[in-house]
Amino acid sequence: MAVKRRKGPRKLGVTRRGEPYLWYRPGRIGTDGIERGGVWIILHRAKQVRSTDCGLGEGPEREALRQLEDYKASLAIAAVEATPVRKGRPAGEVLVAEVLSRYLDAKKGTPDPVTGELKGGVARYEELAQRVMTLLEWWGERTLDDVDSATCKAYVTARVGTPWKTHARLGTGKDGKPARRGHSKPTKARVVGEGGARRELEDLRAAVNDAVRDGLTRDAVRVTLPAKAEARDRWLTKSEAARLVRAAWHKREVQTIHRGSRKGETYLTPRRPSRHLARFILVALRTGTRSGPICQASFIPEIGKPWMELKTETVTESRVERVTVDGVEYERRFDVQAEKRVALFHRKALGAAAKKTKRQPTVRMPDALVAHLWRWHHVLGQRYVVEWQGKAVGSTKKAFANLVHDVGLGDDVVRHSLRHTAVTWGVQAGTDLWELSGYVGMTVEMIQSRYGHHATDHMEGAREAMGRGGRKVRKAA
Repeated sequence: MAVKRRKGPRKLGVTRRGEPYLWYRPGRIGTDGIERGGVWIILHRAKQVRSTDCGLGEGPEREALRQLEDYKASLAIAAVEATPVRKGRPAGEVLVAEVLSRYLDAKKGTPDPVTGELKGGVARYEELAQRVMTLLEWWGERTLDDVDSATCKAYVTARVGTPWKTHARLGTGKDGKPARRGHSKPTKARVVGEGGARRELEDLRAAVNDAVRDGLTRDAVRVTLPAKAEARDRWLTKSEAARLVRAAWHKREVQTIHRGSRKGETYLTPRRPSRHLARFILVALRTGTRSGPICQASFIPEIGKPWMELKTETVTESRVERVTVDGVEYERRFDVQAEKRVALFHRKALGAAAKKTKRQPTVRMPDALVAHLWRWHHVLGQRYVVEWQGKAVGSTKKAFANLVHDVGLGDDVVRHSLRHTAVTWGVQAGTDLWELSGYVGMTVEMIQSRYGHHATDHMEGAREAMGRGGRKVRKAA
């Protein structure tokens, strides 16, 4: 009879000797007689650091690994903070972890005493912190003397092809595959490309430049970036845009039955969970505004948020009236005073300083969109332009990716494609480029270089000259 071998302890996140990892502690009955379920524990140097309060399963294990990564990052930052700051050191004595920690603290901002939101710091601080944590995993134990073109290239090589941090955690999925996170319906594997690695190295370069300016090191350090990828130029046709709006408006919620004889089956509920996304798409297509200001915009002025000002204006309208005098019909033109509904989009957040790289002009909304905005606020009672359960949506990135997957447009369609679409439609309609640039917040040079070929008269004079074969055009006397 074969002897059954005893299974060893379950572990996750094991890298190398001396590094913290996860150990699964099975369920047990405590001394107080209360049964406690199994839980993943963070172990470091043969000591139980803390419990993750996560059990078995793909989702809980993913969360436990996230807490492990946070603990590792806290160790690196604590080691840096324990070292006294000394200026003018050679590059070989300054850890990259110290430089990144100082940079992250400088960009954090201060928490609002009422809402708790960080203000005065860099926009999307959480994304910056996530990129810094990724940099720490590779650069944390190195010094500034190790930063050169060879190590930067090695970093890009190591990062390209790895799953997105916001999309997957290695080792927690079924059959050894990465567990998906962030986008629930990707049409292809979400992995880091050269563009993503370049973005992370841009943060490293900014942190190193700050350290050099602050005198942390007396040596010159240069971060080498990979070549910049080509800019996106995907725009939507009228039919594609209509399909997106229609799909978002009519999409119904899908629920799964978790118990009973029909366990595992799905059914449609009457709820329409994506109508806020349809409103987002409408505003983006009609105004060419970036996704951030749209998702944060409020109908009521709020500090730190863009806002949509709804008001009425008295305008003079010309009208035509037909009158009949002695059997002859005449047209009589006259001017009347009328009240017109208007909407002004203040893209720059109240109380925020104007951004140096992104223009945020205040513009009047198109009349076709004004009617929707008035209905959303005055009839439906929305406080925010894009609202979910009474609050402004933090981001439409995941919902938009899922919608694009459902419609079948492909991964090249992202939220920024709506801005490209609005500008492209404006150029195709023959809009004056100076007015269009001011409305969407771009430079005329940018529109000419990236969207000028969409104009119907693009290089028309050159085309006609080439067709004449060099013959001059005779001008009438």
